[in-house]
Amino acid sequence: MAGVYANLAQLMAARDMSVSRTPFNPDIVVVKRASFRKGEVPSHLRGYLIKAGECRGQTGKVVYKGRIVPKTAACVAAKHGK
Repeated sequence: MAGVYANLAQLMAARDMSVSRTPFNPDIVVVKRASFRKGEVPSHLRGYLIKAGECRGQTGKVVYKGRIVPKTAACVAAKHGK
């Protein structure tokens, strides 16, 4: 596994970064981007917003583009053209 040298104190102080440990191996530190605030959606994700009630009641799985996915995901993909 490749290692990365970083200043852990700076990463922990940054509000746009999230530092945590994995429960599967507590010796490994996971560094990733922090999630956006509740109610805020970045502009590049606005096309993926799911409206309330959209595809409600879809249960089970279906094959969509060669993959087995939940029916809800296939419904949203079909409606949003993704």
